[in-house]
Amino acid sequence: MYYQLYVDSARRVADLVAPLDDATLQTLTPACPDWTVHDVLAHLAGAASSFGTPDFAGVGTDPWTAGHVGSRRDTPVADLLAERQACLPKLEKVPLDNLRAWLPIVHDALTHEADIRGAIGAPGLPADALAAAFPLLEAVLPRRLSSLGPMSVELDGQPRTWGDGTPELTVKTSMFDFWRGAFGRRSPGQMRSWVVAGDAEAFARTLPNFGPRATDLVEFA
Repeated sequence: MYYQLYVDSARRVADLVAPLDDATLQTLTPACPDWTVHDVLAHLAGAASSFGTPDFAGVGTDPWTAGHVGSRRDTPVADLLAERQACLPKLEKVPLDNLRAWLPIVHDALTHEADIRGAIGAPGLPADALAAAFPLLEAVLPRRLSSLGPMSVELDGQPRTWGDGTPELTVKTSMFDFWRGAFGRRSPGQMRSWVVAGDAEAFARTLPNFGPRATDLVEFA
């Protein structure tokens, strides 16, 4: 299941970028303002190559991502896509129950697919892909947000409760916005606006795994 989510995302990204000209590939991505579209592709290729190696221990860190981008700065897009494709056999061997590995593998891929889509004005990330991947994130988020107390979280009109007892925090937004916020693609003000009861400031500080962005980012799933 998770392997197929990754494969499908890689295929969609390849289809999106294959027709792009050099100028578009050098477009800065609004969600990752320090990276061009080419840089995002370089990171995706580097991340794929790191699977199953000691380098994967650095997943999510600035040196890890910077190494991918810097070492592939001049690599043609076709070669980046081929490098990623060549890594699929080893990824297929990751056990389905290894959620600690699949969470960064799948969500990094989908996050950067969404980043590319936003940069080139492509339609949003397929909702079914996000819905299928979200349980990986939901397996760890309640623990990470436990300092906020029991929570009521309504995403796309579907409620869920995290923690035991009467909710001390109530959040209502779309699954896409919540997910983007969890991976640093929403500002504190945007995240505070989702809180209908409870400590909005603490929620906006705690949700993003790598910290929030400074300015609002408006996207459409």
